[in-house]
Amino acid sequence: MLDRDVLRAARLAGYGTVSTQLSLFSDHRLGEVVAAATPLGSGIGGRSAELDVNGMRVFVKRIPLTDIELRPGNVRSTANIFELPMFYQYGVGSAGFGAWRELAVHTMTTNWVLGDEYAGFPLMYHWRVLPDSPPEGFTDEFGSLEGAVAHWEGSLAVRDRLEAIGQSSCSLVVFLEHVPHTLAGWLAGHREPAVSEGGDGSPFRWVEQALMDGTDFMSSRGLVHFDAHFTNILTDGRQLYFADFGLALSSRFDLSTGESRFLSDHLAYDRCYTASHLLRYHLLDGVRGDTERKAFLHDWISGRRPGEVPPAITAIIDRHARPAAVVDSFFHRLLTESKQTPFPATEIEQQLGAGTTTPS
Repeated sequence: MLDRDVLRAARLAGYGTVSTQLSLFSDHRLGEVVAAATPLGSGIGGRSAELDVNGMRVFVKRIPLTDIELRPGNVRSTANIFELPMFYQYGVGSAGFGAWRELAVHTMTTNWVLGDEYAGFPLMYHWRVLPDSPPEGFTDEFGSLEGAVAHWEGSLAVRDRLEAIGQSSCSLVVFLEHVPHTLAGWLAGHREPAVSEGGDGSPFRWVEQALMDGTDFMSSRGLVHFDAHFTNILTDGRQLYFADFGLALSSRFDLSTGESRFLSDHLAYDRCYTASHLLRYHLLDGVRGDTERKAFLHDWISGRRPGEVPPAITAIIDRHARPAAVVDSFFHRLLTESKQTPFPATEIEQQLGAGTTTPS
């Protein structure tokens, strides 16, 4: 408890220092600070950098803010302004539904941390709308804008969204608490001893529980992340921090009836998605040998299991193998058959309700 209190006190003190300093900058001065920040990368969701504020490292994200979102009736709106299809929520190349939604979630999560409801989110120190150049290359993974639209089955709303991003003249700049590692990178550095030992010294059991705690908390607050892969989850080795809310959907948004129904059907999505990700991309690599991941998981469910898997690792796979297989099958159909593939909410709930996914 003492360590927790000390860490919390340090975070709150840092929040006060950094948020105050950033709020005192004029737009012009803050723009200069952002321009001088050390670039970290760019992608379909924005551009990132790192800067120093009063001796503290701060993560900076520039989220494209389109002209449509800056219209007087749309400023700070969490509605589906572009009327995007609901399948655009899935993290398979989506640019998200808008900057204001991402800001709204950062506001919620920061207040949960400050209110001592849940510690597992990076604090947002400050945000500002600043002039910016349009992002470049944000559709490169699809070859072009046309390729991106084709990936989303020719959706005109997706085209409008991407074209608006490419013509944007401002960014919503968020200044966030710096966390040193992505969970993916941290697990890569702990993978071999973790699987071979598989006992109390293994981080996998801790990660499993922290993922369930975080996703259950978000679900209980009507929030679904929708993109909680392990480069969007951060860690300092003591806590997991769910970050990057570009695809997040909340019951507190201005939702249509259809969106509310979609959200209700997906409240267990993050829990199953993160468990599937833990198995397929991290834990199984230490025990599957030359067997392909999907085949190994299928064999495991069928009872064909290698005998040398440590008991603690066996227990984790047992708890999540079946829900993970359901999620994997869904994504396979989503990517190879139709973006309108329905999410198997009933089957997921059946697996979770069977009581096999909660550690003792």
